[in-house]
Amino acid sequence: MSAIVPLFPQRPDNGGRPAQADIVAALDIGSTQIACLIGEVRRRRGQPQAALDIISHGVYATRGVKAGVIVDPAAAEHCIRLAVDKAERTSGVKVEEVWVNLSGGAPHTQTLEATLDVHGEAVKREHLAALSGKALSGFNSGSRLVVQVAPAGFSLDGGPWIADPEGLVADRITGRVNVVTMARGPLRNLEQTLEAAQLKVCGLMVAPLAAAEAVLAEDERELGVTVVDIGAAQTSWAAFREGMLLEAGVIPLGGHHVTQDIAAGLSTPIAEAERLKTLQGSVLPASMAADEILSIPVLGEQGPGGWQQVARSTLQAIIRPRMEEIFELLQQAIAHLPAAARQRVVLTGGGAQLTGLVDMVEEQLGARVRIGAVRTVSGLPPVLSGPAHAVVSGLLMSALRPDAQGFTFVHEAGRMLEASGGYLGRMKKWFRESF
Repeated sequence: MSAIVPLFPQRPDNGGRPAQADIVAALDIGSTQIACLIGEVRRRRGQPQAALDIISHGVYATRGVKAGVIVDPAAAEHCIRLAVDKAERTSGVKVEEVWVNLSGGAPHTQTLEATLDVHGEAVKREHLAALSGKALSGFNSGSRLVVQVAPAGFSLDGGPWIADPEGLVADRITGRVNVVTMARGPLRNLEQTLEAAQLKVCGLMVAPLAAAEAVLAEDERELGVTVVDIGAAQTSWAAFREGMLLEAGVIPLGGHHVTQDIAAGLSTPIAEAERLKTLQGSVLPASMAADEILSIPVLGEQGPGGWQQVARSTLQAIIRPRMEEIFELLQQAIAHLPAAARQRVVLTGGGAQLTGLVDMVEEQLGARVRIGAVRTVSGLPPVLSGPAHAVVSGLLMSALRPDAQGFTFVHEAGRMLEASGGYLGRMKKWFRESF
């Protein structure tokens, strides 16, 4: 492979900070912007969990990414370098490995189940490894790649589902495993683009799971909740119950579709439509629409005739139907899930900031809804604490405890399932680190 010429050949030294092993970085590659966060891990005596301090961030407008998929590697690489370099220069550290979100490639979740006889013995890690191996033994991802594998609970002798049965006595144990797959091409293109930017992937996580890590309270995971991340090109969701992931999915509609609706409906440039959506947009019903008149440019026109007067209620009448469509599709996607997971919804992503959205979703879904602000993290700038940046914050939090929910990151389903011996070895390591 030919040598890579760095975009920024001169990097600052580490400025006396701890070794690179104590530095973690997250990269959210969205369709409208790329965000990089760098954190420092602090391990204190007497405290079992490490703490995280945000030491720098970098945000840059995206080019070369569409619907979460890299379509122009050179342009995407350039933007990634700019975002990372901004964070590096502020913190005085060099980023070599990053946690990255997966939003493109049509991620899909399947839940697999299997039962294993343990003949009245106490459940051991070997039993859990064998059980998960049995659940995955007949799984065929085809041309798709396995990117996440997570235990989704265990039941002893037909009893309630629990997260960790190790040490409990049973005659029979049933286990569920969630497998997340995505299309091969988008993941390979992402890896190659990051490699060209001189970055290694140390962790992958689908967007709603990362957002959940940043905005959910533990009680919400336990009682049941669905996290909905409204991105620019798509809306992704993840449902939780009893502390475990139930299912995740993607709806191919997002905030940019609203922008396009405004541009088409009002015959105005896309940039102006985005500005209108951000500053003036809402999903309030027509009866609550303000009588304000907006002056906006006409697409392709110049001079005195290049402006038009539009009532704000007209703008709302364009935005609301598209948002209703998104949540109608969400309602259909989660209809089969337990009621507890559907009755509580947390909204994240840039699209969650539309005025009146919480009330609209509560009415449409019959659920309790809130906007998911990022939980307190030391050093997190206020500009990144809102729902639009929940994914990148969640990625960084996940780096502190990558296997806390049993996630293991694998790229090749074929490698993972090639031989039961090799696979079970991987599963034993996974459970050893997870429980």
